[in-house]
Amino acid sequence: MDWHTSQGISRYEVAKSIGGMNIKTAKRLEEGEGGVTFEASFRYFVYAESHKSKPNLMRKFREAMASYQSEQEQANVVIAQQKQRRLENLRSDFEHRKIENTTRQSVQMEMLEKLISLTTKHDAKTKELETELQEARDQIAAMQKEQQEVAERHSKELEEAKRLGAEEEQQKFANMSWLERIQKK
Repeated sequence: MDWHTSQGISRYEVAKSIGGMNIKTAKRLEEGEGGVTFEASFRYFVYAESHKSKPNLMRKFREAMASYQSEQEQANVVIAQQKQRRLENLRSDFEHRKIENTTRQSVQMEMLEKLISLTTKHDAKTKELETELQEARDQIAAMQKEQQEVAERHSKELEEAKRLGAEEEQQKFANMSWLERIQKK
């Protein structure tokens, strides 16, 4: 039997006189279900103390406050532990990222040095090949010029030989007698 039924007060009257408390809130408070604010609980217990013949509700309220404070302290400890874990995770992530970045930078520097080395070697070989190509072109041009000069000399010599051969023929023809000329024809 509740204190208000023994006093002849309904739960509705209790909730109304406390000042806007819901009947379901009063029921949850009486049955110890929880989910009620401490302010509403305190107003309920004060009202109950003033209407009860054997008051012990304030002791229950004090116990509830003490358990609330201990729960609050426990929650604060849990929150502090969570913050500590998050902080440790952030630190380890930061260290991990720092190591990754350092490794990535060193690998990039090695690759860059290799690339520069290969590029330098490639440029040197390209210059060598270009020099050899130019020398080959110069040799080809010299050979073509020499070949042209030889061809010109050869054609001159050929013309000279033809001219000399024709003169010899004329000389022989002139030296031949009229009889030999007829026989030759």
